[in-house]
Amino acid sequence: MQDKLKQIQGIRALAMLGIFLAHTTVWLPERFDAFVPIFLKLGGSGVATFFIISGFLLSFKHRMVPMLPVTKAIQSAWKKVNKMYGLYLITVAVCFVCRLPVSASDWLQKSIFLVFHVTLTQDFVPFAALINAFNAPSWFLSALFGIWIIIYLFPHVVNDMMNLDAKKCAVAIVGIFFVQILWMLFVNHCVATWLPTRYLTWCRNWLVYNNPVLCFSEYCVGVLLGRLCAQRQFSAVLQNCLMLLTMISVMVYAVMVLNSIMPPSAYIMVIAECLASVGIIAVISPQSWGNKILSMRPLVRFGNISGYFFLIHTASIFMMRAIADYVPQSWLIFISFMLSILLAICSDYIYGRIGVRKIKTIVR
Repeated sequence: MQDKLKQIQGIRALAMLGIFLAHTTVWLPERFDAFVPIFLKLGGSGVATFFIISGFLLSFKHRMVPMLPVTKAIQSAWKKVNKMYGLYLITVAVCFVCRLPVSASDWLQKSIFLVFHVTLTQDFVPFAALINAFNAPSWFLSALFGIWIIIYLFPHVVNDMMNLDAKKCAVAIVGIFFVQILWMLFVNHCVATWLPTRYLTWCRNWLVYNNPVLCFSEYCVGVLLGRLCAQRQFSAVLQNCLMLLTMISVMVYAVMVLNSIMPPSAYIMVIAECLASVGIIAVISPQSWGNKILSMRPLVRFGNISGYFFLIHTASIFMMRAIADYVPQSWLIFISFMLSILLAICSDYIYGRIGVRKIKTIVR
């Protein structure tokens, strides 16, 4: 089983690279300006892939969720994020210092939103998820915490998915994509006209990107996909064809963006989810060439520490401001990447190998 999951870590690594590129486009040389729209789309696509992978791993390993009392359910959800909570608080504190409030009203506002961050509830508050986020990517941990609370409070939701046959899983995935498209169209054409102009962009982004319900639907796509892959044995030929189709689709989309031919925004996130889902199916078998590529040690290793890297990279980007006047901007991307890698490796050693309990014992 472990060998079959190396390629999933490779996909996680590629998703994290896309997120990092999306957050460092401001430092790209001017000759790469044409590629900025492509890199920006990689951010949302990478986060959606993270949610899909999380659901995939649950059902592919067929981990049935037990029925628990409310208090036990919340405690179990907390255990899922507790491992990274200490690092999460450190990165939030670093970003808070780097973006220190300057006025009394600013202090009051950021102090209020700091409470949402400490309690991992910022993703449920539109203006705390992004516009007032200290470490912007940290909303992912908040959303994941909410997803696990739902899973443990209503375990039959995912358990029923893990009992579906392959055909019903495929139909359910298509159904989720269809509902997501309807939701995006509703937000773009109806809700957007009701929102205040001042907050239109931020509210719209929350509704079509950070919305916890939307994140949960992406997680459910992963659960159904994992169940589908666990039941069906896809031939190497089919997987190679799917991998080739995925690569061609990505290249066609990139060419469209470069030529300012953007697909409707309602479909962009669903397209990303489709490509991620097909990509996972295309590498699930050890015989596929996509599996061999994504199972390479550097990608797998980076995928293993991608959770720590995800939290750290924004804090490291903020810290680059201290040397921005002395270093060429293109170098800031490399320095920030290497710093994030180093800190992620250290975090993996401290929290992964030493363990949270041992750290608490040492501190005491």
